[in-house]
Amino acid sequence: MKNQIILWFSSIVLVFLIGYAKSVTNKDYPITGTFGIEGRKVSYKLDRVWFDKTSYKNIILCDIKGVEGKLIWIKSNVQYEDEFKEVDRGLTGEIPKLDPGQQIKYKVILTYADRRYEIPEKDFVNLTYWGNIPSPVKFLHFILLYGGLLMSIRCVLEIFNKNKNLKKYIMIVCIFFITLTILVHPLYNSYKFGAINKNIPNILELLEPFYLVIMLLWVLGTVFIFHKKYTISVTILITSATILLYFIL
Repeated sequence: MKNQIILWFSSIVLVFLIGYAKSVTNKDYPITGTFGIEGRKVSYKLDRVWFDKTSYKNIILCDIKGVEGKLIWIKSNVQYEDEFKEVDRGLTGEIPKLDPGQQIKYKVILTYADRRYEIPEKDFVNLTYWGNIPSPVKFLHFILLYGGLLMSIRCVLEIFNKNKNLKKYIMIVCIFFITLTILVHPLYNSYKFGAINKNIPNILELLEPFYLVIMLLWVLGTVFIFHKKYTISVTILITSATILLYFIL
């Protein structure tokens, strides 16, 4: 029992570290930061993707009153501006909603006591709009993806348990990734591309090639493992490939 607890705990920690590393290295990770004005904090977050049903809302948190600002954005080579409005804890501004897949470039300009702060300083941030994805679909997608990763790592660590439960665990991994690839991710993308009740997306838009590869690797690996061929090597290989493809996603 103690050995099982250690192996499961190690799997969870590894998945957490992998997920964190993926999030902070993701090209869609927002630009965040904090700087000071007269010893008071000003914090910002500039998103790169937006899934909400409404216009894009940007909030600047300020510990100091009197800061003014505006959002500058460029759409189809035309520049627009929107003034920030003062709220309880800072400033808020918004950019009108666009259709799924459309992009703009934007930046924030703050002023205080004749001083000007550009965020980012020398460039614009690319913002891509996507369709709103219902919370149950996002939750199910998250559970299947990270559940699959968790069980993948647990399969490798089962080597230290003499592979007693490897066949059971590898079947669970296959169920997770098959369900994710064939059912849930296409539904996720249908909402993302705004296709629900509007049009039928191309099959290549619905299916994620990397998920297909991961699914096929585990199905093929299951065949080898159930026939007791290269069990340890195959388990390590397909788990390593799964983690690598996850970072490419």
